[in-house]
Amino acid sequence: MNKKLSAILILLLISAFVLSGCNLSTLGGKKEQDYDLSNYFASDGLDTDGFFNGLTASDYVELPEYKGVKISASVFEASEDDLNSQIESILAEYTTYEEITDRAVEDGDSVNIDYVGRVDGVEFEGGSTGGMGTDVTIGVTNYIDDFLEQLIGHFPGDRFDVEVTFPATYGVDSLNGKDAVFDVTINHINGEELDIELNDDIAKDYGFDSVDALKEDIRTWLINQQKSDFFTELITQSEIKGEIPKQVMDFVIRSDLSDYQYYADMYGVSLDEFMYNYAGYENVDVYIENNKQAYETTAKAFLAVQAIAEKENIKVTDMNVSDAGLSDYVETYGMPYLKQYVMQTITIPAFVTDNAVIE
Repeated sequence: MNKKLSAILILLLISAFVLSGCNLSTLGGKKEQDYDLSNYFASDGLDTDGFFNGLTASDYVELPEYKGVKISASVFEASEDDLNSQIESILAEYTTYEEITDRAVEDGDSVNIDYVGRVDGVEFEGGSTGGMGTDVTIGVTNYIDDFLEQLIGHFPGDRFDVEVTFPATYGVDSLNGKDAVFDVTINHINGEELDIELNDDIAKDYGFDSVDALKEDIRTWLINQQKSDFFTELITQSEIKGEIPKQVMDFVIRSDLSDYQYYADMYGVSLDEFMYNYAGYENVDVYIENNKQAYETTAKAFLAVQAIAEKENIKVTDMNVSDAGLSDYVETYGMPYLKQYVMQTITIPAFVTDNAVIE
């Protein structure tokens, strides 16, 4: 499950790149960006089957032997350790603590707070917990200025103002260098972590009727991951014939940059500015150059998977996408992209492993 970082967390957690005093005016060697993401859509460049438009992948990649390869029987089994690890990850989202309300906040405490931030008396986007509460640890969690230190000495139930100043290079024009006042309420101090067990209510939060149904889905997911890992190792033996087609490289790069563009838009800055202030790269071109090898590896994998699908006449259907639990994402990513994703991570890895020789 992939989740975008919350706007509140991004807005208030200041990275070392921001606090280091970077100045956008010092950007050097900046070139005109080749990747316009203003109208980016994940399915662009793919046909209705999730293949690259007008491209025969087998013309560009030489595949290793992928039928009858030897494979360990453990690939088809989900271990109890792996199952329990996934369950622990789920339960971590439901972590609760003993609520301490009878003493003042001390340095090092984990505290649950609510706040509403204002600049010049006006609330700003992303500067409020919305009454949902958030956990922070004084001396560990990084908030702007001395926000958290001002909680020390206050008691749960106290409501008071916290005054801070945003860094001049914060990255949001309306907040750069501005004084802000946060109306803060301390809900409680977090004490000892309380034990919690997987139950049907948690399973229902994940769309399952029971714990057993959730566990079975996790086992299936683990086995698919193991098949995918086996397949990934095998497919690295593929060889590119000549050069990787530009349309494939563009697809891979644009897909990667779109995530950074999402956060750049959230901050109200350009992609180059985001790369410089928050990701530590001089500009987008430098980032792309530094990740060239990873892009080529990903592009080769895309071509290899499509080449196998072409040779074996395998196509992913709308039902396959639905069975993978991805139907809710059609509007966001488009069916071609989701078909390609299922083909890459489930269908072709399963085909190769199911035709392998079990040792």
